[in-house]
Amino acid sequence: MLSIRDREIRTLAEAVMRTRGAPTLTAAIKLALHNEIRRAEEEIPLRERVAALRARALAKADRPRLPALTDDERDQFWER
Repeated sequence: MLSIRDREIRTLAEAVMRTRGAPTLTAAIKLALHNEIRRAEEEIPLRERVAALRARALAKADRPRLPALTDDERDQFWER
């Protein structure tokens, strides 16, 4: 049997129980803990996320660039 004295913890457990259809507070807490552990295990480490972002940025840097605007072309943008 589970005894919860902290009001916030009880409120959170009751919310999980309602939203997930858990039959008891114990089942709701067990479900929440299992889900949190699974989420943490599936999380991509920061090092891998940064490496992926860096690879995308470097791939964009290798794309051919458009030629620079001439002075006349630049002036046309300012004229109406």
